[in-house]
Amino acid sequence: MRWLEDIIDSTFDKMAKEKILMSTPDPDMSEEMFDPTIPIDSDWKGWKPIPSVLDDSDLNRLEKMIGIELPRSYRHFLKYKHFYELDIPDFTVNFPTHLPDKSLNGFKEWFFEYYDPELLIEKGLIYFAGFEDYGLLCFDSTKKRENSEYPIVFIDHEDLTKKHHYSNDFKELMTADNERGNRFIVELNEYYRKQ
Repeated sequence: MRWLEDIIDSTFDKMAKEKILMSTPDPDMSEEMFDPTIPIDSDWKGWKPIPSVLDDSDLNRLEKMIGIELPRSYRHFLKYKHFYELDIPDFTVNFPTHLPDKSLNGFKEWFFEYYDPELLIEKGLIYFAGFEDYGLLCFDSTKKRENSEYPIVFIDHEDLTKKHHYSNDFKELMTADNERGNRFIVELNEYYRKQ
């Protein structure tokens, strides 16, 4: 999936050039991710993306844990790079920190502790990113597609019972322009105004 790698690489290049949030206050940062070229500021240390330590067997364990097959493109995303932040053009999308952890403990917390599994995982919704401060972006696995490239839905964090279509798949999300999120917020506000 060269298209995905190109997007991720160009995003990190842009972040590094513009010095966008390439520091974090993580005292347990792995040595491989520490970037000594970024000055330490108080307890904030510079970081750099590194190749992912996850492989297919790890992601197969993750799928078994949640009981849902991951989109092929998202599997590739997880196997490509580890990072603290990833600022894609759709600025409303907030990916969680993706650190090297073959134990999958971060995913267990993400899928089973942040939100009640009955409200998301058990309904076939795979929470994979935040949407600004408004809510969650989830793969909707109830809509089967080739290579499990599910549509992406927005769910308001104050009402996890309502889904709003956000993107047709992960590729569309990753290649969207920087106005997509703004357009969606306008649509969402209009929807709530009519309720």
